[in-house]
Amino acid sequence: MEDRQIEVLIEQANVQRGLANWRGAIDLLQRALSLDPDHAQAHATLALALLGARRLPGAGIEARMALALDGNDSYCHYAAAHVMYAERKLDDAWSHCLVAIETDSHDADTHVLGAAIRDLRGETTEARELLETALELEPGHTGALTKLARMELEARNHEAAAGYAEQALRSSPSDNDAHIAAGLIDLARGDHASAEGHARFALGQDSTDHDAIHLWAAIKAHRSPVLGLWWRFHMFVSMRTEAGELGLLIGSFVVVEILTILAGHFDLDRVKSILDWGWLGFCAYTWFAPELFKRMLANDLGTVVLDPEF
Repeated sequence: MEDRQIEVLIEQANVQRGLANWRGAIDLLQRALSLDPDHAQAHATLALALLGARRLPGAGIEARMALALDGNDSYCHYAAAHVMYAERKLDDAWSHCLVAIETDSHDADTHVLGAAIRDLRGETTEARELLETALELEPGHTGALTKLARMELEARNHEAAAGYAEQALRSSPSDNDAHIAAGLIDLARGDHASAEGHARFALGQDSTDHDAIHLWAAIKAHRSPVLGLWWRFHMFVSMRTEAGELGLLIGSFVVVEILTILAGHFDLDRVKSILDWGWLGFCAYTWFAPELFKRMLANDLGTVVLDPEF
């Protein structure tokens, strides 16, 4: 009787996860664990709920607890792979994902997760193969179609990307990730109105969705040339690791300093002045632009409502 009650609570929690009601899912799973503190799948599902709520340290604790309780369960490895993917521990994430795939080779979700991991490792061909397998296992799988749309967008194949996004939305019209992918594709094609519609829909369903907020910010950046310049610089820098970001900034400073010294050596006072004032202006711009952008974004997000006709 107690086992069945725990299963029901986990099922209800998964429904709440699907609705992005992370607090509700967490509460249900904590109730399940109060009945059986050693229930591995409850810990694994709690890890995924905490991950959805952006509580990464707690998600890591729960994922590791689940594995400690049942190291042979494919779902526990799937949850651990999700958490380690979020932690950017890609080798560990792939190891757990591979165990999950080998243990349950018919689960499409695990193949999609594996594709995301391998794509981030730069293994595009292998990622596509996993997505193709996912679609063979579950034709019309929204996650697989959405991931393919994002990959085609990154490759600048906008028409192919739009085709996958349309299929994903036909498969699941209310899926946030599919709307976000469609919005990013529309933005890349210059259709700002449609991109904003997708962003509004996604934010209306989950106002805390990081990718939806990112899409909204990108739309605003395209409409504001001054603040948009900072956003593009920010996105360019953020694509790198922390060490790479620091190296880029230090390298930029060193290059400017070398050019300034050379300009002084060759008595190019005008060039030296331009470099000095240009660097000062860049520093000032990167100081006030983020704050202005965040204020504009916060003001917009406070008024974003779901467009029921979109």
